[in-house]
Amino acid sequence: MICARCDQPILPGQPSTTYPVDSGSAAGADVTVHAELCDMPDHQTAPQLSRYQRWVEAHEASMARVSRYAPPVR
Repeated sequence: MICARCDQPILPGQPSTTYPVDSGSAAGADVTVHAELCDMPDHQTAPQLSRYQRWVEAHEASMARVSRYAPPVR
């Protein structure tokens, strides 16, 4: 059996806890996790920006630092 929190195997004899999960669109499922709190692996939560999107953000940030009422730089 695999822990739903850390994706590591739950060994025979190792304490575990099973929780029901409600689902609005399908039958409910049960997830099993280690009884002791285990570390959740790092995971990406947002897509990476493209090269162009990073350039636009940097350009907008640099333009925001310049006041339109400041005298021109020579």
